[in-house]
Amino acid sequence: MKAYKIFTLLFTGIGLLWFSSCKDTIDILPIENNTANQFYTSELEIKQAVVGIYARLGRNGTNTDFATDYFWLASENRSDLLYIAGETSAQNDQLELRKYLISPTSGTVSAIFARLYQIIKEANNLLHFTNEGEYVRYRAEARFLRAYAYSELVRAFGPVALITEPIENAAAISLPRAPATEIYTQIISDLEYAAANLQKTYTGVDAGRVGSLAANALLGQVYMTMGGYPMNDASAYAKAEIALGSIITDVSGRFGPDYATLFTLENENKYDLFSIQFSSGNAGTGSSLPGYITSSGSSGSPYPEWTYNTYSNQGQDVRVDSALVKEMKQNKDLRFSASIDTGFYTTLVLDPPRTLMLKNIVTKFLEKDNTDTRIKAWNDFPRNFPILRDADVYLLYAEALVRNGKAGTAKQYVDRIRSRAGLAALAGAPTLDDIKRERKFEFIGEGRRYFDLVRWGETEAISTLSAFATYYHSNTNGQLPTQKDLLLPIPQNELKTRSNWPQNFGY
Repeated sequence: MKAYKIFTLLFTGIGLLWFSSCKDTIDILPIENNTANQFYTSELEIKQAVVGIYARLGRNGTNTDFATDYFWLASENRSDLLYIAGETSAQNDQLELRKYLISPTSGTVSAIFARLYQIIKEANNLLHFTNEGEYVRYRAEARFLRAYAYSELVRAFGPVALITEPIENAAAISLPRAPATEIYTQIISDLEYAAANLQKTYTGVDAGRVGSLAANALLGQVYMTMGGYPMNDASAYAKAEIALGSIITDVSGRFGPDYATLFTLENENKYDLFSIQFSSGNAGTGSSLPGYITSSGSSGSPYPEWTYNTYSNQGQDVRVDSALVKEMKQNKDLRFSASIDTGFYTTLVLDPPRTLMLKNIVTKFLEKDNTDTRIKAWNDFPRNFPILRDADVYLLYAEALVRNGKAGTAKQYVDRIRSRAGLAALAGAPTLDDIKRERKFEFIGEGRRYFDLVRWGETEAISTLSAFATYYHSNTNGQLPTQKDLLLPIPQNELKTRSNWPQNFGY
């Protein structure tokens, strides 16, 4: 067995290993055998190791990718942008998340937790088995990806175990939940190292790999998260201003002039700073996100004018807030048509007349081409998913400036976002409400909204989400959100292996 097989290990998180196989014998070495040091012996192998860390954000040998599980199901699905108009028996986790009934036994929550720790584990391996001063770029990428994984863990789950070296299972189980301040200190250190040791961006065969712009953008986002709930570290806003201000000129040079073309295949990796890479071809590298747009029978094809004829959906009947749709239409906001469709035909047959299904649905990442023979399955779509892009830097920087008493300076960045959306410039300096409104419309379908509401404060988050749930009756057989819903539960399969982790409040 070759040592590189270690990258196919599956973890329930940081604790016990689990395997699923139709074979009686599993030919994968456990971490205790320490075979990783046999792998990191050449630049080629180390480069392959880095690519393997990135791949954990993709399908990762499963039916769904990280963007679907985390940004769609656990974020957008819980926000005030989407509601469930009709329920199916598919994806009960999606219903539980939407109805604020999620439990520690949720498969989606467990998958998110495990995937992020897979990234951390493999980054730790690369950093441990390479020397400081060697393979600096690859080490910087690994530290960025480790920082990214921890940034999502701490804002979604709260304090977790902090691991920066390869560790055996027995030792991992005994680790406590580290204070959030310690986790953020490690995140900041990793991102500062990445920013200092990467080129600004990468192109050609390296397009899609993170650079120093991405590192500073994520650093700015981390500081903005620290400034809000639950840490409420007001000093973090000044640090966010410095981090984001250091790249604002370079990001301005990468600012996409047309919102509608930001999400097209021909412009992938042109305006994004950090995105999950996808491609079609039934090789396990496609996106599953379009499969969760709205419900359909397993043999049906709800969008034949858009996609291949055996397309099927995997989720509930999820629709966009009608008030948001009305406001964007009235304002003639160009982001509307690029993000949302108001209906679709269920058949291509014209005689008898075909039926138009009227539903406001997010189609930003659906490739609308029923002649594209490369798309082979519901989870084989080619669109990349942006985690950080130009507007993240503009609007986070503007928010930091406003919070630091520099609203006049922030105006140009908010106005540029509005101009691209076809809206007039603000009459005066932007307020926090102006920025919040732009973030709501700018990032439809991208999983920003729920985490924005949380960091803007417990009271604002709960009141906004409660009002939305009440209006759409999504609390039927469910409940209205409370403080507990501002974090995900620690997966039960993690708690049962250790006695020193308290469950998050309310679960």
